[in-house]
This record gives sequence, structure tokens and C-alpha cells, in this order.
Amino acid sequence: MIPRALSLLLAVGMLSGCATQKMSGDQLARVAKDWSLSIRASQIIPVYPLTEDLQPGDVFLVQTPVEEQVKVYLAKGFLPLENLVTRLSPAGYARFYRGWPHVADGDKAPPRPWQFPKDESPDSDFSRAPLAAFPTYYFSVSRSAGLNVAIPVQSVPVGLNLLDSASANGTITLKDAFTYALPARTMYDAIHQWCRDNAEYLKQYEPTESTTDGKQGANKFYLRVINRVYLVKTVDVSLFSNRGFGAGGSAGVPQPVQLLNIANATEAAKQFAAVNEILSNANSSATKDANAPAGAGSGTAPPSPLALGGTVKLAMATSRSVSLVETFRRPLVIGYLASDYAIESRGKCAAPISTFSMLEGHGAMAGKTIEYQGCDENCARIRPWVKQGTNQQKLETWLEQKGGAIAIADLLTGDYAGLRQRAVVDLIEASQ
Repeated sequence: MIPRALSLLLAVGMLSGCATQKMSGDQLARVAKDWSLSIRASQIIPVYPLTEDLQPGDVFLVQTPVEEQVKVYLAKGFLPLENLVTRLSPAGYARFYRGWPHVADGDKAPPRPWQFPKDESPDSDFSRAPLAAFPTYYFSVSRSAGLNVAIPVQSVPVGLNLLDSASANGTITLKDAFTYALPARTMYDAIHQWCRDNAEYLKQYEPTESTTDGKQGANKFYLRVINRVYLVKTVDVSLFSNRGFGAGGSAGVPQPVQLLNIANATEAAKQFAAVNEILSNANSSATKDANAPAGAGSGTAPPSPLALGGTVKLAMATSRSVSLVETFRRPLVIGYLASDYAIESRGKCAAPISTFSMLEGHGAMAGKTIEYQGCDENCARIRPWVKQGTNQQKLETWLEQKGGAIAIADLLTGDYAGLRQRAVVDLIEASQ
């Protein structure tokens, strides 16, 4: 039988998510910024809120001048991902992850083989995806601040109520972290081909002259191209109580509620089972409500916040500390790396610059723009040929002798039409 006192405590914890609705805009903005500052320390650009639907090849139109972008980034800690223009699907995963199990291009390109390994099941299996690791982050939480803890997970209000504490210090550990990417050179070809195909659409975003404080300048638009993402499936949260909540603070629940009594292992096991049963039932009920048709049932209350986060389980507890594990159904993207391409006259795209370096004020400089020629007839013959056997090595040796050691990628799509023709004659046709 589940102890009534424990049930009441957890009920308060699960309903505490409703307090978020009463938080001011400033409080909510602070939550987003604090979380994002922690992720930025890992040298990636934060995603807020966490999302599953972000991957390499996503292209966003950035309408804010660079100076204003930096101001927004520093003020909020992240940049909103809005104005999604297109999702590129460039081939290159099979080559970039050569020898990696179950990685291919097309419909089987990442993250699909990990995200939905079985068509009949919505569950993921990222066990074969490239791993990533993050440090442990520290935070403080207080009831007086409306539980506006600076992490977008639901374990904290539950844990704070289990402790029956007015405030606590805590740690958050991002576990089961993964990453995957495509090289910037592959993205370069893909985005420039897209720019050529959509030049008429991009002309409306050509640079325009403006005057600010008496100074002439150009307003530029950018295409932000994602080339790497970082995902997390499991979040471990540990809370350490600072002080008790005080008389009557837990809806009249007797204090303290001992979650772990080493002297009585049987009772401790019952308490753990009781907590996890309550959390499991709350999550199942909220998920059912969230999936119910609009207007179904007589209640109008929104689903429990637990359903919007992940499955929460109690891992360890004492009279002054508690640890919980929150697991998302599928890994969520928490950050990314990208390149920005300025849109120039006639809808052309400039050379890429690192988004992270630009936002962090590292003095990123754009290189000289290479005129993208697209893949002509000779390029189309060289591309499949170079993937066979030792042909790549043959082409690299030939380029050292004939082409000044330029890169194969530049040969294929750069302003080297004559050199491509010679390569086809010397290497392909001569061997036939």
C-alpha cells in the first residue's frame, strides 16, 4: 500500500509544473538563459526548447544583422530556430561514416536507422550512434522563485517535494549523449546547389543599404546551415536539501518523510517502489490525456508536465538528498554547430563562416567566395568513378601532377571545366 504522506508529497511535486504557467516572462526568459549558458560552456550552440526535429542539412533564414544576433545571443543565451527554409538531404553519410554499421544515404541516412530501427515501433535504438559526453552542471532551486529551475526537465520539482525542502542545490548529468554530422565541405556543395536552384527566391533577400547613426552600412540576410547536432536521452538529477520547508509547507504532510532507512531495508524498498509507482502512474495517465481526442472527457486540465518531459524514476534517496533519472522516449537535440552563408546580389551565397565563432565574438572571417559551377557532365562521370577501388588515389596523384594539387571537391564543382574534361579523358576513357 502506498503511504498517504508520500502520495501527497509527490502530488504536490507533479502539480508544481502548473506554477510555470504563473511565472513572469522575465522568469521564463531567465530559465532559458541559464540552461543555455550551461550548454554553451560545452562549445556548442544551445537548442531551447529541446527538440527531436533538428538535423544536419536544416537551413534557416536569419534576418537579423550580425551585431543584433550577437546581442540577442548574449541576452537570451540562445538563438530561436525560426524561419526554416528547407531541409537538405545531401549524400555523404556513407562515405563520412565509412565502416560504421547501418549508416547509409537516402531514406536510411541518420538519424533514421537509430531513431526508428523498427517500422512497427516508435522506440529508438541509438546504441550504434557516435557517442558524446558532457560535464556535470550545477544549479540552485528555491520554492520562493516558483521552481523556475534553469533546466528543462521535470525531475526537479518532484525531487524538491520528496525532500520537503524550501531550497536545494543540485547537479544535472546529461547521459546517453550522441552526436552525428556531415562535413562542412559536403554542406557547401549542397547549399550552393540549392542557392543556384532557388536564386529567384533568394533575390528578395539581397543586401540593402541602410543608415544608422549617420553611418552607411549594408543589411544582410544569412542562411544558417546545421552540420552537427548533439542529442541526449537520459538526464540524472541530484538534489541536496539546504533547509526544511517549514510548518504546513507540504499541505499538512507529517514531517519528515524518510525515504531511505538503512536500518530497515524492507521498508526502504517499499518506499522506493511506492514512489516509482506514483511516478509511473502519473506519466501513463498524462500520456493518455495528451493522446486523447480534443474535447474527450469532462476535464479541461492540461496533461501533467511529466508527459511533456520524460519518464521519471527515483534512483536514490536519503533524508537530505534525492536522485532521480529522467529518460526521454527518444533522444532530443540539445545543441548544434552550423555555418552561416551571407546572401549576396542575384541570390548568390557567399563563403561560409562558423556560426559559433561569430556569436562568441571570436573574430570569424569569411573566406573568398568560390564561384559554384554545379555538377556538369564530366563531374557526373567522375563522382561515381572516384568511389570505386583505388580511383580516388589515382585522381589525387593525377591532380598533383596536372592541377596544382587542388582538392577533389573543388575539381568537381569549381571553375575547372577544362581540368575535369582532361581528367575524364586521361583517367576514365583511357582505361576503357
